[in-house]
Amino acid sequence: MRRLASGTVAGLIILMVTSWALSVSATERSSDEVSRMATQISQEIYSPYCPGKTLAMCPSGNALDARMKIQDMAREGMSKEEIKATVLEEYGEGFELVEPPRRDNLGLLGGIVGGLAIAVIAVGFLARRRLSESDEGRDEFADSADDNDDNDLYLDELRSEYKD
Repeated sequence: MRRLASGTVAGLIILMVTSWALSVSATERSSDEVSRMATQISQEIYSPYCPGKTLAMCPSGNALDARMKIQDMAREGMSKEEIKATVLEEYGEGFELVEPPRRDNLGLLGGIVGGLAIAVIAVGFLARRRLSESDEGRDEFADSADDNDDNDLYLDELRSEYKD
């Protein structure tokens, strides 16, 4: 009987330790999930304390408090949308990140491509102009080289007469 009781107690202890270990690992997972959700939300909301920065990027102490509130709401089990709605209700709708319309990006891309095309055309035109100018310079140099050859012959002739 004693063996049966001690075996039962040992089995219960093993079950309790296993249950405790599983609950600890489940808590860690939920805290990771809470942290991940809080980070995502704070990256999707502009900071009311640092203009032009998200709540995650703002170094202000008030922004830290807002991020802690977001973590607390996530820990309580609120969904991402509920947390964002609560935070935006507190700070105002102007702090929500909004993707620019697709046509804005297309206009920007068109401007970049158009500017690049104009630059390539200008470089080609200037290179062609420079080449044509250098060809004219070569012709002038060739003419002056012929004149130099005539001068050299004349000088050689004078030197030979002087030696004689």
